[in-house]
Amino acid sequence: MRSLLITTSAGLALTCAAAAQRLAAYDPMTATMVECQPASIVLPGPVPPLMAYPQVPPLPMVAVPAGDSTFDNMRGFHWVTNGAVLAAQPTPQFPPAGPIPPVMPIPLPVLAAIGGGPVTGIALDAVAGVMYLTGAVGVTIGVAPVPGMPVLVPPFPVPFLTGPITGLEWDSMTGTLIACDAAAVTYTYLPGGIPAGPPAPPPMALLAMATDVALDRTLAPNAFGLRSLYVLAGPAYYDVRDPAPIPQPVGMPMCQGLAFLNHPASQKPLGPCVCPATTYPGAGPTTNSVMTSGNAGWAVQVVGLPPGFPVIFGFDVAGFIPFFPIINPPVGCGLGLTLTGSTLFFVGVADPFGTAAFPVPLIPPSFPLGTGPIFNQNATFCAADPAFNLVLTPMQTIYSCAP
Repeated sequence: MRSLLITTSAGLALTCAAAAQRLAAYDPMTATMVECQPASIVLPGPVPPLMAYPQVPPLPMVAVPAGDSTFDNMRGFHWVTNGAVLAAQPTPQFPPAGPIPPVMPIPLPVLAAIGGGPVTGIALDAVAGVMYLTGAVGVTIGVAPVPGMPVLVPPFPVPFLTGPITGLEWDSMTGTLIACDAAAVTYTYLPGGIPAGPPAPPPMALLAMATDVALDRTLAPNAFGLRSLYVLAGPAYYDVRDPAPIPQPVGMPMCQGLAFLNHPASQKPLGPCVCPATTYPGAGPTTNSVMTSGNAGWAVQVVGLPPGFPVIFGFDVAGFIPFFPIINPPVGCGLGLTLTGSTLFFVGVADPFGTAAFPVPLIPPSFPLGTGPIFNQNATFCAADPAFNLVLTPMQTIYSCAP
């Protein structure tokens, strides 16, 4: 049956609108990371922030607009800067796939090369191992993210610049950088400074200074046929490739960084659906690593179970039930899988630590880059349900994302 899931899903790509998974906002003033889930067809409307946790180690505050963040979607950890120092830390969602780099000051010659001021934008080409840094005057440089930061790409200007640069992003699919200025105008250009398009103003005037930009890495188009591009401005972020973007809250007044995380989006992102009179499952659907194309060890998980408990892993490759009917009130989440010929089921059991995992290797030819959406919802035994003896988890969407 697993081969059937692989065969069926292999042809699914770029088929669903508004597919963003998870974003992380960084506030250097309070040394806080906030993870959010943008609205999608699975969960429309503004979604409150999912979690907040300390930025560790906290970096000394530098005056706005200094500071930025990015995420290594191959190794699974955050990068942050306050404008003068570069640091890394994991997300609590899954362990990093490698050692966390040490805190490293940005060398004075590197700061001088970008205009002499603090770094206002960082973007990681995780495949090539290049960290791009930029300053307010719009000069970008590529360095190795290691102590000493040897220069890999000489400094070059942002083309057509009309305002101070406040954020930076890398698009691994096109090999381009995307910068934003304080007015939320975005600039797309190749390393070296060759423009890849004209400056793009936001669809409307934002209510606060724009401080960063992040690109959707699922490769799925939004409702207007474009990859979502999120700009952070004050307490909210916006898809500036939507003519009428809905403000999405970050829960902080002025974050300086925004980064896209390759993590499944959940229909109920704020918690689990627990079997009555028990403590399980201990969380909604989880994952063991970054949901990135090429990650052969990626898996979906159900955690917080009694050891040895059975789990039914359900996958739907053709769609989902948009209203999530409660089929066994008051037990579990609403049903999202269609329960038709497109729904596939597999059985697993919880290990001695209470985790049941189903491997989904995100590698070709079964799961090529851009595969998705695949809808996943799981169930486990629940004696409180008189109808099915099951409790349903939230539903989540799976993609083979770009790094």
